Amino acid sequence: MSDKSPNNVKRLKGARVECELVFDTETVAAAEKKAIEKLGSNLKIEGFREGKAPADMMKDKIPEQALFEETVHLLLPEAIEKLIVENEIKPIIPPKIEATIREPLTLKVTFVERPDVKMKGIDKIKVEKKEAKVEEKDFQRMIDYVTKQHQTSTEVDRPAKETDSITMDFHAEDKNGKEIPEIRTEGHQAVIGSKVLIPGFEDELKGVKKGDKKSFTLSFPEKHQTENLRNQPVTFHVSITKVEEVNTPELTDEFAKTHLHAESVPEFKKQVKESMKMQEDEAERARREQDAMEQIRKATTVELAPELLEEEERQIYEEFRQQLERQGMTQEDWLKRTGKTLESASKELKEQAEKRLTLRLGLQAVIDQKEVSISDEEMTASIDAMMLPLGEEEQKRIRLAYEKGQNPYEQLKWQKKVEKLIATLVG
Repeated sequence: MSDKSPNNVKRLKGARVECELVFDTETVAAAEKKAIEKLGSNLKIEGFREGKAPADMMKDKIPEQALFEETVHLLLPEAIEKLIVENEIKPIIPPKIEATIREPLTLKVTFVERPDVKMKGIDKIKVEKKEAKVEEKDFQRMIDYVTKQHQTSTEVDRPAKETDSITMDFHAEDKNGKEIPEIRTEGHQAVIGSKVLIPGFEDELKGVKKGDKKSFTLSFPEKHQTENLRNQPVTFHVSITKVEEVNTPELTDEFAKTHLHAESVPEFKKQVKESMKMQEDEAERARREQDAMEQIRKATTVELAPELLEEEERQIYEEFRQQLERQGMTQEDWLKRTGKTLESASKELKEQAEKRLTLRLGLQAVIDQKEVSISDEEMTASIDAMMLPLGEEEQKRIRLAYEKGQNPYEQLKWQKKVEKLIATLVG
């Protein structure tokens, strides 16, 4: 159900507010004149200085759609502000604007306010606390890893055996004999018995020598990261370029002193165990925090407006795009590497947006309910801690952005509120 008020404002489900803006001819004409001046400022028309031709001549040179969009752009700020003030609208994202009629110019403006959030069982949230411990097999694996960093390799002219390092070029074909581009590689190194390649691959390398070529077919694991290869037979064509015998040093007190910055083997093992215990403690705390957030999300019931979901999807996609850019990858590269389709990736994006929004709104509701607050003193301490690693000039620049009331300041304050809330739940 909707409620239509005299000034053509409808309050709809999902905390949406739909408004109609109608502009008279004079107002549109004045805005269009300014739009022509702006868009025509760089136009070169014979017989006139740049941007100084008569308005009607410049208008003829400006694409109709570009002129219309700029006219609307100039009309909106004052009109939007008036709508918000007069109707006490509290938007949480930029409004969606649609032109419904050209003459008289009529725009449909859709705002989204903070939706009503219902929390169920928030006081029953309980996060199980597990004792973080270091398993003996993991401890030994770490000891082996450290010593392996000091391994030496010697090229050999004999058939390869367990623990040998193989350098090879290979490519692969699917069951139809078509090459799989993402699998072709050169100079790939693998140790026989390391189990880093798909099951069966390293076994096929036993007995090979430098210069050998070999083809064999294996099925990819059911849970392989590349979706389109799961359970699929793949034929590999391998060329061996080097076989090396790997020598692992013995872990002695002398080795510990020389290479591991420890007085003895027991001292080295003690350092490793303490470091691993700290990592396990941190991982356990992160698990409990994630558990608490997931319970809050599941306890949250909220109707999300389509515009709100679209805005969240745009933000997530932009974060993802920037991450790929830092890694020197394109979206196409990522799709090939993961084996995902554009459709499946889009579906995941929508699901992620819905979950993230629900969690954020649930967190805000619980923070309000429990009256979680951050004092000015706490904020100052947080900002000071953040500034410590920075140089003097950078500190001055960053501090300006983190002045009270500024966006970064409010974002940090929100983060600290969430941290305080979660800390009360995980103990």
